[in-house]
Amino acid sequence: MTSRQRILATLRGDPADRVPVWAWGIHPWLGEVHPSLRPVVEAYLESADLVHWWSPGSGTFLTGSDQVQARVERCLSDLEDYEEQVTVYSTPAGELTERSYVSPKGRPGYCRKHLLETEADVEKLLSIPYVPPRPDCSSFFQLEQKLGERGMVMVSVPSDPMYLFNNLTGSETFGYWSIERRDLIRSMIDVFLRRLKDWIEWVLSQGVGPLFGYVGPELCIPPLQSPGDFEEWVVGPDREINDLIHASGGIALVHCHGCMGPVLEGFVRMHADALHPIEPPPMGDVTLGEAKRRVGGDLCIVGNVQHHDLCTRPNDQFRDLVEETVRTGMSGGRYILSPTATPFGWPTMTDLERENWLAMLEVGLEAGRY
Repeated sequence: MTSRQRILATLRGDPADRVPVWAWGIHPWLGEVHPSLRPVVEAYLESADLVHWWSPGSGTFLTGSDQVQARVERCLSDLEDYEEQVTVYSTPAGELTERSYVSPKGRPGYCRKHLLETEADVEKLLSIPYVPPRPDCSSFFQLEQKLGERGMVMVSVPSDPMYLFNNLTGSETFGYWSIERRDLIRSMIDVFLRRLKDWIEWVLSQGVGPLFGYVGPELCIPPLQSPGDFEEWVVGPDREINDLIHASGGIALVHCHGCMGPVLEGFVRMHADALHPIEPPPMGDVTLGEAKRRVGGDLCIVGNVQHHDLCTRPNDQFRDLVEETVRTGMSGGRYILSPTATPFGWPTMTDLERENWLAMLEVGLEAGRY
């Protein structure tokens, strides 16, 4: 089987010749990486099953309105090795400001002030006229032709409605409003749901697919929010998104970190087809074997090699871990071997980490044969 055939068969629950091996973030158009990462990138490009995220863009706040004007400024920061980035959006009802810490050295960024802090901020956001984005999707077909049978291009959905609002408020404000202003959260999720469905209908009309993916539900699972909130604000709205994708023969992959125990079956109820990454304990609270028993008949499970193990486990122990993971996951099919994160968390890679990344590929290709 080609990589494309193998990935599609596994996602759909059809027989495959082996377990696909997918390293999130590695694709042919990476460009230059640090020399310490190059052997890993080259090995995966040659032998792994490739998935490349693609997006045509979706406008600011999921609107194509030309009334969204933004200015960005950089200034000194109170954090060493960081600068403060101030982004100011002009809306018909006034300005909205976001402040972030950014690192010129490539370190992770931090949000100092979220865009929406008050109900008045929400009104400013809603004052921007909604103009459905109509992005050019021609680059999808160019990428698909270049990638060929080496893998698949995955359409990156802007996220789910809950995340789009939560990301603007931050988890703290969202948490307070989940108690004090549930009506406001519901109405904003409805706003973003309508915009998302409009965007999806457009890209579907352009013939892209069949694989669609998105991130975001992790901001609405315990301990951040209750299982009931997850059911109301994620499962219900996301089901409408996934049903829309299915109506055109598409496949929906959802990315969600964290403890899946209280919400795992929710991904089945939202009609997702695949779930990444099912983090093993102690980072998560569900083993791969338990996940297979609970939802393996309804979901393709993508994961479950913890990035921390890639960085710290002795190579012989790590090889054993990967082999056990593959044998557990491949039972009954619908399993893709994948790490919980990309190899690009830091500009350089240690010798041990590099050995483990290469071992995961080698063991996966051998132990994952059906």
